[in-house]
Amino acid sequence: MMKKPTFILLLLLFMTTCSFAQTGVQVTYYDGNVQNFSVATTGKLYFDSDNLFVKTDDSAVAPTTIPVSLIRKIAFTTTLGTHTFAENAKKLILYPNPGGEYVRIKSEIAKDLDTKIYSLTGQLVKQGNYQSEENIDISTLSPGLYFVQVNGSTLKFSKK
Repeated sequence: MMKKPTFILLLLLFMTTCSFAQTGVQVTYYDGNVQNFSVATTGKLYFDSDNLFVKTDDSAVAPTTIPVSLIRKIAFTTTLGTHTFAENAKKLILYPNPGGEYVRIKSEIAKDLDTKIYSLTGQLVKQGNYQSEENIDISTLSPGLYFVQVNGSTLKFSKK
């Protein structure tokens, strides 16, 4: 399995406007717990299968493994502030999740939804402009987890 998306690749993929001087990652779980990691210089963040791996600056410590299904939000702390994956996603709903043949995105704020779907390896697998609640055909995607970037917000979904 590919353990490629390094911290910088993930950063470029989801937060192209952020600075490259990352100092930490904050993971918020669905149960409300928050965990902070320092990945400033020698650490990295990557996905493999259905897990997020966080390798901190401490080379003596093994990477922390977090099942993606437990993560509600990932925030990157920089010297310029904090950027959050789901900051504007509160106004977006992706359903059905998991999806089979299609998914839909319901938006409260925008009619045109600039949508990009990425695999966990960081590969762009589908893109297009859709309207709120329009079917997005995912029948050709392999089963697994995906990230959907919609007008600058990032959501995740599972393909059955």
